[in-house]
Amino acid sequence: MNKYTIYHSTDGVLATGKPYPADEGAEIPNLDPELTLLLEVTEAKPTYDSMTHKLVKDAINYDTINKTATTSWSVVALTQAEIDERTPANVEINGIKMATDLQSQAAFSNMMILLNEAGMADSEMVMIKDCFGASHAMTLADFRTQAVAYGLHCYQAFHSA
Repeated sequence: MNKYTIYHSTDGVLATGKPYPADEGAEIPNLDPELTLLLEVTEAKPTYDSMTHKLVKDAINYDTINKTATTSWSVVALTQAEIDERTPANVEINGIKMATDLQSQAAFSNMMILLNEAGMADSEMVMIKDCFGASHAMTLADFRTQAVAYGLHCYQAFHSA
C-alpha cells in the first residue's frame, strides 16, 4: 500500500506516511487547493564499500509538479578516524591482515584442527579470509606457516597485556 505526504504550498510538510484518503488516485472532493498529496518514493540504496564509505540519507525532495516525495541516498567517504574505528584489531602476516579478537583466534584454531584431521596433503589448496572478508588461497603448508606466525603473535599479545 502506497504512503503519501501531505504538503501545503506555504507551510510545507504537514504529515507523512498517510494512506490515500479515497480510492487511490481518485480525485479528493473539497481538497484545499493549497494541499498536494505526494507519493512517497524511496530510491534504491547504492552499493558501496563499507570499509571506506558510508551511506547518508539525503534531504527528501518534495516535487509538487510530479507529486512525489523522494528519499534518496549518497555515498560519502569515511574519515581516517572512522576507517580506523571500523578496522578490527589485526596482525599482517605475509600481506594478509588477520583479525586478533578472541572469536577470530578460536575460529582459526578450529580451522587448523579440521585441516589436520582431514589428512590433507601439504600441497593442497585452502582458502582463508582476512579481517576484511577477502579470501586468500594458499597451500596447506603455507597455511601452517601462517598459523604458527599468527599463533605466536596472539600468544605474545596475550602475555604482554
